[in-house]
Amino acid sequence: MTYQNQMNICLASDNNYAKLAGVSISSFLKSAESNDYFNFFILDNNISNKRKKEILELKKLKPCNIEFIKVDNKKFEGLYLPPQKGYLSISSYHRFLIPSLFKNLDKILYIDCDIIATTSISEFYNTDLTNYSAAVIRDTSCETQQKKFGFNPNEIYFNSGVILFNLQKCFSENLEKKLFDTIKNGLDDQDILNICLKGNVKEMPITWNWQGKAKHYSQEKPPKLIHFITAYKPWLTGSKHSFNKEYFKALKNTPWDSFYDQNLRRFLPILHKDKRFIHFCLWGIKTRIKYKKI
Repeated sequence: MTYQNQMNICLASDNNYAKLAGVSISSFLKSAESNDYFNFFILDNNISNKRKKEILELKKLKPCNIEFIKVDNKKFEGLYLPPQKGYLSISSYHRFLIPSLFKNLDKILYIDCDIIATTSISEFYNTDLTNYSAAVIRDTSCETQQKKFGFNPNEIYFNSGVILFNLQKCFSENLEKKLFDTIKNGLDDQDILNICLKGNVKEMPITWNWQGKAKHYSQEKPPKLIHFITAYKPWLTGSKHSFNKEYFKALKNTPWDSFYDQNLRRFLPILHKDKRFIHFCLWGIKTRIKYKKI
């Protein structure tokens, strides 16, 4: 079969996030149109063979290509990870290698592992990137970060969880070298990407990287790409995210779907210093019952 829309998607993961990467891939496959074909490239930071085998089972959902690319962490020796951002790992910086790893491709869409697709992404992927190195979506903290880094009003500060790269332009402009040259104490991966791509990105609608502003959408019409950026993830007890059900819908199509994950894991209280935790647990149970009725 010949596919009209062939799309390249890159994720970066260690073994801890491999399952989440798989759930994300599941959502893209189940939301795709019949003429969509995906090449998934996973930047591999010591993912176990067991997890890799489970991820490869996702090919049963829709014909696709899934490749694991082992990353040499020596290039990242001495990397400073801001302690105030404990969610960051070296995998977050592996995307800096994208221009050289995929220099023979025209485009690639980088997504974080906590992204869920609710529709075909062919419209977004086929965005004209002439004269731009990437297509991006502004971050919820855009105005604050613009002031922090001295950006002009027309130079947006974007969220780095969804980036459509124009690889030929990135390679010709030596983006990878700029990224590594800009790694400094106190700067995280998103700051670095924004500094190096400043003024060279095409802004796309927020629906392609929805970051928690529920007021922009009705419950009946979820955004096209949901990004679970807050601390309360759908897979954690007490999550209050507006579109949790989209995550669990994608989970159902994976080897990891279970009664425990769908129902118990999120609602069983565990030892926690936060006194609000029990409240979140009860809220989560109430929300899950509500979603069950939908």
